[in-house]
Amino acid sequence: MIPAMKLVEIFESTNRIEACMAEELLKDQGIDVLLQCDDAGGLFPGMESFYGCKLLVRPEDEEKALGILKSTLGNEDI
Repeated sequence: MIPAMKLVEIFESTNRIEACMAEELLKDQGIDVLLQCDDAGGLFPGMESFYGCKLLVRPEDEEKALGILKSTLGNEDI
């Protein structure tokens, strides 16, 4: 059995494009990131505008990832 990995949420948006851009920004900086969007497996595109998209990272990458997003997006609310 593979042990579950603990991840922390660092970003949420109801705009999938914004979430994908933030995901790529973090990947470019060498941070492993999981984009979690609920669109019923592609069956209902746009559904994420109701439930949002989340970015998840390892706890040890949380501070660095938040710093990158804050400095790039210029949003202190992240």
